Amino acid sequence: MILVTCAAGKTGKAIVSALVASGQTVRAMVRSVSSGVAVRALGVSEAVQGDLADPQDVARAVNGVDAVYYIAPNMDPNERLNGENVIAACQSADVLRLVFHSVLHTQIEALPHHWERHFVEQSILNSKLPYTILQVGSYMQNILSAWGKMVETGVHRMAYDTNAPMSLVDLDDVAEAAVKVLADPGFVNGMFEIAGPVISLNEKAAILSKVLGKEIVAEKEALDDFLDHGRALGFSDFTLATMAKMFPYYDEHGLVGSDKALRWILGRPPTDFESFARRTANVLS
Repeated sequence: MILVTCAAGKTGKAIVSALVASGQTVRAMVRSVSSGVAVRALGVSEAVQGDLADPQDVARAVNGVDAVYYIAPNMDPNERLNGENVIAACQSADVLRLVFHSVLHTQIEALPHHWERHFVEQSILNSKLPYTILQVGSYMQNILSAWGKMVETGVHRMAYDTNAPMSLVDLDDVAEAAVKVLADPGFVNGMFEIAGPVISLNEKAAILSKVLGKEIVAEKEALDDFLDHGRALGFSDFTLATMAKMFPYYDEHGLVGSDKALRWILGRPPTDFESFARRTANVLS
């Protein structure tokens, strides 16, 4: 049995669905009763409710599983505590495998949510557990929440420079890679970048124009406007402070990795943005 944490989120649902489709028995760790209902609909064998910051909840979720696919909450002030709880539970339960769904370039101190995960990675390396660390890039799917508005207005808007290079990755590719990594002990004690081809907002807009048959222009959203919108949506002060540092970093550097490891794991080229856009347009049109 494989435990997937944060199983009801965007990443968790993709990983759970791929594991279930591959024939794996999955236990899901979620925060709420409603999330448990949602993941049961995906075919998990069990749904355990708990908080990663509570060591007893984590130990209960890990008990009896063979492997743990650890997805951490995004931009969480308890990053290190959550990680230590998962590691300790895995050690106590003698799990055969811990796979950490990390983030691209945890060495970057200017990105607090990346930097905090570098300490979790260090703890995993020192844990003596059989581990795999997947350092995952930003998802192509992050565009979906604004897809309808983009089609309506003809503007693809993000809060960073329109020429900033980003190694966007298709979440479906990430899930496929996760299944392959969990099934193959040859990935034990390895750390792998899971990134897609490099692309900018301007390049995405040109592709979207071709796919949608209408002009789409790229536009940088003012950081203050983005943060005000996030505040209205109920983002925590920690999340807002993290984003206030993240987007200026992206302005200058983007977030670029190599797609070679993902290509090797999948046994094929990673999905490019045009293929993703065409697939999405077919579904949403």
